[in-house]
Amino acid sequence: MIDDTLSALQNSAFSTWIQETAYPIVITAHSIGLALLVGLLVVIDLRVLGFAKGAAMPGLRKLMTVVWIGFSCNAISGVMLFAIDAKKDYYSWLFRSKLLLIALGLIMGARITSTVLNKTDEYASGDADAPRQAKVLAVVSLLAWVSAIFVGRWLAYNTYGDVGVDG
Repeated sequence: MIDDTLSALQNSAFSTWIQETAYPIVITAHSIGLALLVGLLVVIDLRVLGFAKGAAMPGLRKLMTVVWIGFSCNAISGVMLFAIDAKKDYYSWLFRSKLLLIALGLIMGARITSTVLNKTDEYASGDADAPRQAKVLAVVSLLAWVSAIFVGRWLAYNTYGDVGVDG
């Protein structure tokens, strides 16, 4: 049954429209979303690790709004890209790994926000150091995002064809 649903999705008019017309726009939106999401989280992670000491960590909290805009852009464009190769992606350990790494990166970003960026009194000074726990979160965040990008690119270039229960 899942194979029938996935086949219907990737053979739908929506999927055809993406492939034949909208693909350049969708992949560009996905790239812009990635730049906003990961780019700004890397800036935050690096500040938590001690780089750019002049920047007060609570001031970086404002960047989280743009991070979530980037995530929304990636989620929407990602669903559209999934429609093109639904069966391949659904059964791919790479796709599942990518989703887990994205979830881990988002969780780390949320934890850093609550641990450091929301603490306006403790970390208001540009010279303030983040606690060791936040630095560990930042390292895990960086590793998760680099890995998610690597796995995402590997997935894009690793085509298994039409896979699933029926072959």
